Formats: sequence, structure tokens, C-alpha cells
Amino acid sequence: MASDRSIDFTPEFLAEMIKSVGVGVGVYTKDGRYVYVNQSYAKLFDVVASELVGEPLWKIVSGVEADKFDTYWASFEDGETRKAETVHAYNNKQLPVATVTTQRSINGTTYHFGTIKDISERKAQQRELRHKNERLESFAGVISHDLRNPLNVAQGYIDLLQDDIDRDELHLVDNALDRMGVLITELLELAQSRKIDQMGAVPIKRVAKQAWQSVDTRRASLNLPETNSQILANNSRLQQLFENLLRNAVEHGGAEVDVTIEITTDGFSIVDNGSGISPDKHDRVFETGYTTSESGTGFGLSIVQQIVSGHDWDIHLSESSEGGTKFEVTSVDFVS
Repeated sequence: MASDRSIDFTPEFLAEMIKSVGVGVGVYTKDGRYVYVNQSYAKLFDVVASELVGEPLWKIVSGVEADKFDTYWASFEDGETRKAETVHAYNNKQLPVATVTTQRSINGTTYHFGTIKDISERKAQQRELRHKNERLESFAGVISHDLRNPLNVAQGYIDLLQDDIDRDELHLVDNALDRMGVLITELLELAQSRKIDQMGAVPIKRVAKQAWQSVDTRRASLNLPETNSQILANNSRLQQLFENLLRNAVEHGGAEVDVTIEITTDGFSIVDNGSGISPDKHDRVFETGYTTSESGTGFGLSIVQQIVSGHDWDIHLSESSEGGTKFEVTSVDFVS
């Protein structure tokens, strides 16, 4: 049986550990000047640690001003820890960093102990992803515009011909053109839904009602929540999410399906009593291009997934209590 024992680390041992730790460490006092930095931090600027000792924070840390440092220092409570992302610059090098700063009082002297981690690679990946999304959105917009022009011309000629000729072939062409229009629209929506901005307080009940009015509901019915809960979201994107999920319920659940919007403790659900989706397909429904309907494009639920991800929410598909589908969106921030 192992014995319960504690190890009394010596100050020398701890000092050596701080020196060799893989992230930067900096300690400064109320005058705003470093009294200690480890070599991992100094290495970020290609200097030795002793060169940074004595340097004021406002010379290195972006956003820290000399005439406002006392206010910043006084805003901390003893034992408080704060996380931040900022920029540190020294020796003609400028780096984005993630910092964790804790205030501690030792033997009557107050210190700020901070770890500093270089996040240049993560920031570069974020910029590249943002640029790719912008290029994708721009490309989708151009394609949408360039395809709609000849599509509209073709649709116009079909409409003229149908006035004079009653042929099944013309109806087939008309349906094909309609489907192309849907594909173009959803391709553009899929690209645009990656970018979520202009967030605000949005009432779920109102947006769900507006979305229902934009969907071919046939003889289906919608049950709205009694409470008018508000969540932090982009109004347009949230309505698009509801439109796609409500349309999915009607198209897959049947013309007389009942759809219910429920408010949950951390989000909302769209529940129906339709025919449901086979459990073995639950993991695939959000894949781009995947559809269980012959007339489906496979974009609708992919767009939903993009909108959910753009808001930092989660979505889960399960079977409803009546054998239909239940799409549950969680990790949502409510606004009081």
C-alpha cells in the first residue's frame, strides 16, 4: 500500500522549474517593471533574460500605458487571475501572445506573476481561415450571379413556350430550372452562413413565426412556445436556421405534420411528429450534399450546421417522443 506523503519543494527547485518551463514567465511589481523573466520568454525576442529585467510593462505590452498603469494595478485583488490575448513587442519583434496573470502577496510585497505563450501560429491559421471563407463567399456570390442570368433567360423562354405548347417535356425542363435555382440559392447560403456577425437579442418566438411564414407549410401546423425568450444571435441567420429546419420537418414529416418549438434550459428544440429519420443516418444528415429525399439538394441541414457553428452553439438530432425528429440546439446564451 502506497504511503500518503507530500513533497516540500525547495525555493531553488521551484526556481529551476520556472527557468526550464516551456512557456514564458514574467514577474513585475507595482512600479510596472519586470523583476524576473525566464529564458523561454526572453527567447521570443532573441535576447537573454537579464536584458528584460527592469524593463517597464508599457514598453513591451500593447495596451498598457504608463500613465494608466497605477489604475490597472489597483484594479486587481489579491489572488485574482486574469486571462488575455495581446501583443508583446521588443527588439524589433512583435508577437501575439496569450497571457495568464495572477496577483500574489509574498512577505508583504505584491507581485504579478504571468505566463506568456506565443500564439502566432494560431493567429495565422485564424487569418488564413478567415481569408478562405471570404474567398469562398466571394466565389459563391460571383457564381450565383453569373448562373442566375442565363437561368432567368431560360426560365423566361420556358414560360413563353408553355403559354402556347402543352408538353410534358416543357414541364420537366421547368422543374429542372427550378431545381437549379434552389441549388444556386443554397450554395450561396452555405458560403455566407460561415460568417456570423451583428449579434443582438433575438426573440425565438418571433423569428420562428417569421420563418414559418416563409416556408411552404402545406397543411402542417406550428406550435410556438408560450414564453418569448430572447437569445444572443444574428437575426437573419437565426431565421434562416428555423426556415431550413421547419422546411425539413414539412418535407420529410408529411403534409400534415405538427411541429413544436420548445425552449430548453440552454437553447431550443424543433420537434415534429412525422415519419422521422432512421437512427443510422443521424450522423450523416449534416454532411454537405447528403439527402434522404430525391428532390433534396443536401445543403439545407449543412447550412443549419454552419449557422450553429458560427454562433458557437451545438446541435443534436434525435427521435422525438412521437417517433418524428427532434433537432436540439444547445450552448445558447439567453438575454434577460
